[in-house]
Amino acid sequence: MKLDRRTVLMQGAAAFALTLPGTQALAATRRNRIVTPILRRKIVTRPNIHSLALNDADLQAYRDAVKAMKALPASDARNWTKQAEIHNNFCPHRNWFFLPWHRAYLVAFERICRQLSGKHDFALPYWDWTANPQLPAAFADPNFNGQPNPLFDGNRSSQTVSIAAVWAGQSVISQIDNEPTFEAFASTKPASSGGAQPWRNPATEGLLESSPHDHVHTSISGDMGTFMSPLDPIFWLHHCNIDRIWDRWNRNGHANTTDTSWLDMTFTNHFVNAQGNPYTTKVSNNLNIGLLGYRYPPQFRIPPWYLALAVNFSKIPPVEKINPGALRIREPVAAAVRLNTEQIQRFDRLRSIKIAPRPTGAPPTGAAPVAPAAPVTRATSRVIAFIRDVPPPAKGNADVRVFVNMPNANAETPATDPHYAGGFTFFGTGQHGGHDHGTHSYMIDLTPALIALKEQPTDKIDLKLVAVPIAGVSSEGFEVKPGSIEIAIF
Repeated sequence: MKLDRRTVLMQGAAAFALTLPGTQALAATRRNRIVTPILRRKIVTRPNIHSLALNDADLQAYRDAVKAMKALPASDARNWTKQAEIHNNFCPHRNWFFLPWHRAYLVAFERICRQLSGKHDFALPYWDWTANPQLPAAFADPNFNGQPNPLFDGNRSSQTVSIAAVWAGQSVISQIDNEPTFEAFASTKPASSGGAQPWRNPATEGLLESSPHDHVHTSISGDMGTFMSPLDPIFWLHHCNIDRIWDRWNRNGHANTTDTSWLDMTFTNHFVNAQGNPYTTKVSNNLNIGLLGYRYPPQFRIPPWYLALAVNFSKIPPVEKINPGALRIREPVAAAVRLNTEQIQRFDRLRSIKIAPRPTGAPPTGAAPVAPAAPVTRATSRVIAFIRDVPPPAKGNADVRVFVNMPNANAETPATDPHYAGGFTFFGTGQHGGHDHGTHSYMIDLTPALIALKEQPTDKIDLKLVAVPIAGVSSEGFEVKPGSIEIAIF
């Protein structure tokens, strides 16, 4: 569909603040040492759910704890529904508080499970949906040992749901693991720090949140598709895996932001302790998982020499504007962006990049056999699309796929097509009084697709946004209608 306006504001970089590993990050980690009571705790290892037998002691402790929480009176803050209401009432999504808030939430829940199960070294398992995409068996059967299974949730779209590789496969996770900038990895800084709940101010979703995080929620649907998603016991394992990926990203040499507005953000009485009493914590207290009392099994570590091959995107200068005014879309199924001469030259440099070799050698002793990350692209330019202010479906949900220079793309076009650049969905827009009723914003890294399409003309970039139904979920004739699309070329 043709657009009657083809101007674009070369912005988005302001919200795309970039960070690199450095000594400031170490100083931020040292701030965690103020959490002195945790130093006396035994450090437990959170296990992979697929490494546990159905009668494993940790898995049984989880069943016991969930059953106990469901039996607690509503006046007890540890009650199962009350725990989900914490997420509904306080959780930040679509901004850079997403990761630390959910880490603190997991820690609080894990300690409650220890108290109620009586297993004081209980560790929450994680669900690695990349290696094992199907819903774990322990959660899929309504009964266990002849009794109702506390881990079963009958509201799911399916008890055999499998997370599609296009959203959480190894190539997607490799791109996330190799992302050098914190805000592209973890979602961006909110434009405003004011308001009654500044930790929930909207921003733009990063790669980890918009792809695997959101799509696991919406693929399972039911309770998982809403902000009351902790009603489904699989929620906690899903977020343990998100937390594990963040920990791996840090251990592979990537630094969190050192912005004090992030480090000093305080979550006042958001969480409850093992006795059911509210407590306060802040971001800087939740960056060192060892001090929080847990760790993950050894993971493949990317050699420092390999990371050094990646482009240092933190040195990008401010992006200049060409043609003032964002691209406003009245019938938004596609967007065409015309580049000026200087941008074409930059894009030509992008097309002539070289690919760094894969690292070789075995993973460290005790590490799971994980494939090396995908090759790092030594691009001299980078193209990021900011898809702003997308209204979610009025009912149901849908996936949105973004194709580059393919105006005839449709719902049948596979994500394996080289024109495919990425996608997004809409988490938390359903029932249960979810707190988010506004529009959503996403970033899509167009660089890999543009590199693959070397035969395409260099004088324009066309984006086609295609709505794709989610299995078992109604989309009610949803159309993609972003308020604006901004493309930044670095």
